[in-house]
Amino acid sequence: MNAPLPKATLYEYLWENNKDYLHGTALKYFGKCITYGTLFEKSKKAANAFLNMGIKQGDIVTIMSMQTPETIYTIYGLNYIGAVSNLVYMTLTENEILDTIETTASKALFVMEPVLDKVEKVCDKITVPVVVLPVSGTMPFYMRALYNLKNGRQSKNAWMPFKDFLSKVSSDVVPVQFKEHDSMAVIVYTSGTTGEPKGVCLSNDGINALVYQDMNGLVEFERGKECLFLLPPFVGFGITNLHMILCGGVTLILQIVHEPEAIVTAFFRTKPYCFLTGPVLMDEISAHEPGKLQNVRYFIGGGGSITSAQEERINTLLKKSGSSARYSNGYGMTEAGSVLCYNINEVYKAGSVGIPFLKTTVKVVDDDGNELPYGKTGELLFDGDSLMMGYFDNTSATEEVIVYDEKGKRWLKTGDLGYVDEDGFVFLEGRKKRIYITMLEDGYVYKLFPQRIEELISALNGINACGVVVRKDEKRINEPVLFASIENYEESNVEAKTEEIKQAAGDGLPRHMRPVEIKIIKKMPMTASGKIDYR
Repeated sequence: MNAPLPKATLYEYLWENNKDYLHGTALKYFGKCITYGTLFEKSKKAANAFLNMGIKQGDIVTIMSMQTPETIYTIYGLNYIGAVSNLVYMTLTENEILDTIETTASKALFVMEPVLDKVEKVCDKITVPVVVLPVSGTMPFYMRALYNLKNGRQSKNAWMPFKDFLSKVSSDVVPVQFKEHDSMAVIVYTSGTTGEPKGVCLSNDGINALVYQDMNGLVEFERGKECLFLLPPFVGFGITNLHMILCGGVTLILQIVHEPEAIVTAFFRTKPYCFLTGPVLMDEISAHEPGKLQNVRYFIGGGGSITSAQEERINTLLKKSGSSARYSNGYGMTEAGSVLCYNINEVYKAGSVGIPFLKTTVKVVDDDGNELPYGKTGELLFDGDSLMMGYFDNTSATEEVIVYDEKGKRWLKTGDLGYVDEDGFVFLEGRKKRIYITMLEDGYVYKLFPQRIEELISALNGINACGVVVRKDEKRINEPVLFASIENYEESNVEAKTEEIKQAAGDGLPRHMRPVEIKIIKKMPMTASGKIDYR
């Protein structure tokens, strides 16, 4: 508890933990093995290439990609020279891409092939270098040839392929390793209660504090074991856990195909030591016969809760298979880098989200900020070394969620209701916030913010009121349905107004937030207090 936390950059801490194991496998990508030695070599080469591009300490580079080896080299290469990775969702609209480059003053854009079409639509407005991150670059030769034959395309623009970027190194330029560990390492995005994206600034020290707490906490890292890894870097939980697992010497099997069938197939084929997944795969996995899960030590779920029946089924399957793992869940926030507390194997209490990390403190307060005793429900607040530096260029929003007590200790206001029992286990009781999760056909889980949709549509001419509710969906978990009351309601106006709303949503919202159904009504139902009656 009292041991000092590491004081190092991400690259430094990764090196310190693996410098004696350079021949060990760090990454597996479609069966291709990449050693720690190669990971460090490629990352330093990327650092050199960035210097040749004119990128320097403190500069920001926007990255719009999945967890491919080239993306990982890019992130660590930037960290080596003290530059910052701005990790953005691949579902951004064309205007949002332009906006993030402008607001962060990014010096370059690194984008994965499948979303290059979006960049090409606004190419005339992009004034920074664009580097294309490949899907097939590290695949075995036969798979790469097959992928390129099936998916190859000619770009209208002379974007720079990553292999050409990596070749632009100079023997005259020797990157100096950046050492300021308390500086910003990455920007990842969250949207609070409104869905308006806010950049969460995570420091080297903050991310490494998470790694330290996990490596010296409840998880037993075993070098050379394998983790089937589904998390993209643009999710806070993704980049921090990617770094965490690599620092622990566990091999990352990078799974970028996210259809449930493909993930389940990979899971049973690779038989990983560790598996990080979401709730949508529980039924598919628990439907299999026991006997194939004996190698699984950590079976960690995230992105939403599962039912007690699902949890019982997966735990029964694990036990019958001879695994010592139990379905593990937890609780975290992007503003804290990742997980704040978790249930895991022997340290476990049904219905809770577990105990706090090693150097993380939780308290529960009432509406006036007074601390509550064990068993009493209030807002959950957390203190720890992993808390964000703040929201990027947004002091007022930062001050709303980071508060200080009389001793000067920083606390993160979660906006979630819960309590702590006398054994220290945290229980969630509900949310103060209207936030839901949803899933697209790519298999990723995204946050859904009704308020953001409402604010966009309410600004249109002729809209009296707008309310968004979610309904359960077997494939998407939750899907948004929009209701709007309009001026001069007549049947003849409904179709035109519906099309206008649909167009506005398509232009102004990421794909996972676009309403699946639009209902024009005469009058919006209201509560006695004058608010929209969502129920």
